[in-house]
Amino acid sequence: MEFHPVDILISLINIAVLFILLRLILWKHVDRFLQARTGRISSELENVQKMRLETEELMKSYEEKLEDIELQVHDIVRESQIKAAEESDEILKEAHEKAQHIISEARDRIAEERERAIVSARYEVAQLATDMAARILRREVSANDAKVAVDDFFREMR
Repeated sequence: MEFHPVDILISLINIAVLFILLRLILWKHVDRFLQARTGRISSELENVQKMRLETEELMKSYEEKLEDIELQVHDIVRESQIKAAEESDEILKEAHEKAQHIISEARDRIAEERERAIVSARYEVAQLATDMAARILRREVSANDAKVAVDDFFREMR
């Protein structure tokens, strides 16, 4: 294969004409397409940047809200603990008062029972003493005589 300078020159002229024609016909369309694409990419980048900033702001807002909620939870727990302690103290106070009341009632009952036991013992002792006196005297003592004697005896004992 041989290369002639005329063939090379014709090929170069063809390439130049083709370049000029393509530039005149297609360059505007290609340039518009590239400009539109560049515009879309820049607007998408701006949107992404805005979304990133909005996301960061939302994250900060959520973190602040989360901190507020955590503080509220701590306050609620603290208040609950204080309230529980107060209720516990109140329950203990009521239980102590009830226990003191029960002890007081028990002491009163014991005192009453003691008095009844003492009175009963006095009458039994008096009855035994009357029976013994009757045996010693060999006569029967009436119930009225015994009562008078017992009352006199206990009056003197006081």
